[in-house]
Amino acid sequence: MSGHVFISYSHASDAGYVERLAAHLEAAGVAVWFDRDIVSGERWADMIEERIDSCAAFVLVMTPAAKASLWVTREINRAEELGKPILPLLLDGKVFFRLNDVQYEDVTGNRMPSTGYVDRLPKSVTLASPAPRPVKLRGVPVATLTGHTNFVLSVGFSPDGQTLATGSFDRTVRLWNVTDRLRPVSTATLTDHTGSVWSMVFSPDGRTLATGSADDTVRLWDLTDRLRPVATATLTAHTGTVLSVVFSPDGRILATGSTDKTVRLWNVTDRLRPVATATLTDHTDAVRSVVFSPDGQTLATGSADDTVRLWDLTDRQRPVATATLTGHAGEVLSVRFSPDGRILATGSSDKTVRLWDLTDRQRPVATATLTGHAGEVLSVRFSPDGRILATGSSDKTVRLWNVTDPLRPVATATLTGHTDDVNSMSFSPDGQTLVTTSDDKTVRLWN
Repeated sequence: MSGHVFISYSHASDAGYVERLAAHLEAAGVAVWFDRDIVSGERWADMIEERIDSCAAFVLVMTPAAKASLWVTREINRAEELGKPILPLLLDGKVFFRLNDVQYEDVTGNRMPSTGYVDRLPKSVTLASPAPRPVKLRGVPVATLTGHTNFVLSVGFSPDGQTLATGSFDRTVRLWNVTDRLRPVSTATLTDHTGSVWSMVFSPDGRTLATGSADDTVRLWDLTDRLRPVATATLTAHTGTVLSVVFSPDGRILATGSTDKTVRLWNVTDRLRPVATATLTDHTDAVRSVVFSPDGQTLATGSADDTVRLWDLTDRQRPVATATLTGHAGEVLSVRFSPDGRILATGSSDKTVRLWDLTDRQRPVATATLTGHAGEVLSVRFSPDGRILATGSSDKTVRLWNVTDPLRPVATATLTGHTDDVNSMSFSPDGQTLVTTSDDKTVRLWN
């Protein structure tokens, strides 16, 4: 891995912040490396040296603990020796004396760095975003997956793009090896749920799958062996169908939305013993969709009460409602943040999609309303580069929109082929494949 940003920090006090920082930078298209696991020995020292030597920029998270860390001192010495660009972040305490002449950004209070800071990162760090290629999606899927015996309600790609998970009204979850997009192979079927599987999500590290069901439970599955997934925990606090599940960017929190009108937050750091940490009760009808912002600081929840609510997660045990988005004339069925966190897309039973500018998350501004679907908008998804929005509908179609300018979205393609409602969608991590699921019992891959 070269051309990345190396993050130097203290494990003793700053690991949680760095997890969120990495997710924030990666969402902005920046390749990041930091020592996620504490490993000792000579080889580890060699790896640290290698990562600093090959990095394009060196980000230092300054705190008193980092200043006292021998490892951080060694890393700074190496970066200075090689003349690496050093971009410090002041998280706590004072600026390091040795870096008094280096421009830094104040992120005290656990804030994420500004857009201006991210823009200062060397050009070689920023991953090139592929141009949207809607002309490639002409309505002819490259593969159709069959095997479910009832409506296919949910779908998700693993972070490495090699595995697809699908959940169905038939009460099963299926895993598919999609390394060869033309010839996907079914690898496992999970049968523990006693109700239809409405929602699912892979953890950011790809090691865990969370599934939500009409049996009112959420199950966690260890995917260390994707041929033989193992159920590790069952979350049982909801009293209605779990319609939406999502991991925080750092993988430590799972949010779940239910027909019981609540959103629950769970600490899943220990995947064998998840702990319920908060219950959000402001919605007055079923919570249809939940999603974390890329920086992990905000949760958006869409409900059958026709509203979207935003929650500040600075204190994850005491989330605070900061805004209520109104304007839809029907249930809000799907919500998604753009990869940079600046735009929220909401799909509704009123057959429209709305885009919201979240520059000020306490005062969101509606920027555009997308019309064209002849049925409920059941699913919305941004491409990884943020340029394309895909919308799936009960009108049996998927529409693609160029949202490079969120004030003036442009419809670019309509995908046809499903013979019933399009319930859910997911882009592959590289953005080159879109997968869709339907009440027609099939899963389609579009290139």
